[in-house]
Amino acid sequence: MKMSSAGASVKINSSNIHLGEGLPQKVHEKLLQVAGKYFGHLNHAAVGFSREGHSYCCIINVQVGNYRVLIAEAYAADCHDAFEQALGEIEKQLRRRKHRMLHADRGHMSMQAHV
Repeated sequence: MKMSSAGASVKINSSNIHLGEGLPQKVHEKLLQVAGKYFGHLNHAAVGFSREGHSYCCIINVQVGNYRVLIAEAYAADCHDAFEQALGEIEKQLRRRKHRMLHADRGHMSMQAHV
């Protein structure tokens, strides 16, 4: 599926954490890649990093299409691992949403065929 990143807004926030240059670039690229894999576009996304005791927390909010916002949260020893875990949760939610959407369309079409 071809992905257009032209209207995709990805906001990255951190509270008292220096993310460097590589992590924000990685976050932007991976979010566009995952959203494109299932829906072809990304409306907007917000990613937040914070420090929670000895670990880091990453919270991702993503919206694709006209669907509700998906939210994932993960904790890990560093920001990169926390992001990867939260992104895995977002990918799982997107996959399930796409699966439900496809099966709902098929069910609707098969009901029309029987009428």
